[in-house]
Amino acid sequence: MVDKKKSTIKDVAALADVSIGVVSRVLNPGTGSVSERTRQRIIAAMQTLSYTRQSAARELKTSLNNTIGLVVADISNEFFSEISDLIVRRARELAMNVILVTTQEDPLLERESLEMLMQKRVKAIIATPTSANKDMWQSISDMGIAIVFIDRYLEDFTRANVIGFNNETSARQATSYLAEQGHRRIGWISGPLNTSTSLQRLEGYKKGLEANGIECNTQLIVVKNFRDPLASQSLDELLSLEDPPTAIIIGNTSIAPVIMSRIRELKLSIPDDLSLIVYHDSHWSRLLSPSISVIKHPLEELANKALLSLSGEQQTPCELDSTLIKRESVSWIK
Repeated sequence: MVDKKKSTIKDVAALADVSIGVVSRVLNPGTGSVSERTRQRIIAAMQTLSYTRQSAARELKTSLNNTIGLVVADISNEFFSEISDLIVRRARELAMNVILVTTQEDPLLERESLEMLMQKRVKAIIATPTSANKDMWQSISDMGIAIVFIDRYLEDFTRANVIGFNNETSARQATSYLAEQGHRRIGWISGPLNTSTSLQRLEGYKKGLEANGIECNTQLIVVKNFRDPLASQSLDELLSLEDPPTAIIIGNTSIAPVIMSRIRELKLSIPDDLSLIVYHDSHWSRLLSPSISVIKHPLEELANKALLSLSGEQQTPCELDSTLIKRESVSWIK
C-alpha cells in the first residue's frame, strides 16, 4: 500500500505510466501539450495518491535546490574531464553540489540520466547534449529547471543558455595557418558529424581552404566514430591516397591519441613527413617531442560563465575565443 503522505511526482508518473515531465505539464498548464486521455489518467493517479498542486509546491520547495546536474559526453575524454573538474570545483566554491553523469554520446543513456536528474529535482543542468531527446529537454524546462548547454547546442531548442567556443573561426584559422606555410593538401580527421561542434569545425576548415584559394577535396576529409577500434585507420586512408596530405588537422579530441599512436607505429616524422594540428591543449601535446600545435580552449572561462548563467546574469548565447598555439609540429614546405 502506498503511503499517501509521502507520495511524490515520481509516484504519480509511475502510476500513470508517463514521464515526470508530462506530469509537470499537467500541474503547470500552458507549459506543454498533453492529450486529454493522458491528462485524465494523471489526474486519476493524483487522486489515488492524494497528490495535489500544493504537494508539488512543497516538493519543489524541499528539493535539491543547491544541487545541479552535470551531463557530459565522455568523461574519459581529457577535454570533458577537465571541464567537469573545473565546474565541480567552481560549484563547490559557490556552495553547490554536483551530480555528474556521462552519456557516452548515447541518446538512450542521456535520456535515462535526464530522467534521474528530473526525479531528484535538481536546480539546473549543465550539459553537452547529444543530438537527440529534445522532448526531454522540453520537459526539463517545463519543470522550471535551468538548462545550460556547453561546447555544443541543440538545433531549434531555444530554452537553454549556450556557452561554447568559436569552432568555425578556430578551424578556419588553423587551416589558413597551414596554407600560409605552403601546404595545399590539408587533411581533416573528425568524429561523427552529429553535433553542432563537429559541423562548425568542418565548416571552418572548408572556409579556410576557400579563403586561401584551395579547392575542397572530400577525399581529404575522414569522419570516424572515435569509439571504433579501427579509428586509427583514418590516418591510413589519407596516407594511402595517390596524392596524400602534407598536413592534417585532427578536429576531435577523443580521436587524437589514437592517431598519434598510429603515427608512431608508422614511424612518421613530425613535422618532416607530416605537419599536424590538434584540437584541445592536452597535457600530452606539450610533452611530446616535437611539441604539438593545438587549438586551445578557455576552459576555466567556460566553467565560470556556465555557473554564472544559472543566476540569470548570462542569458544570451556566448561564444568564447579559442586560440591557435603554434609549436613544433608544423613545418614550411616549398
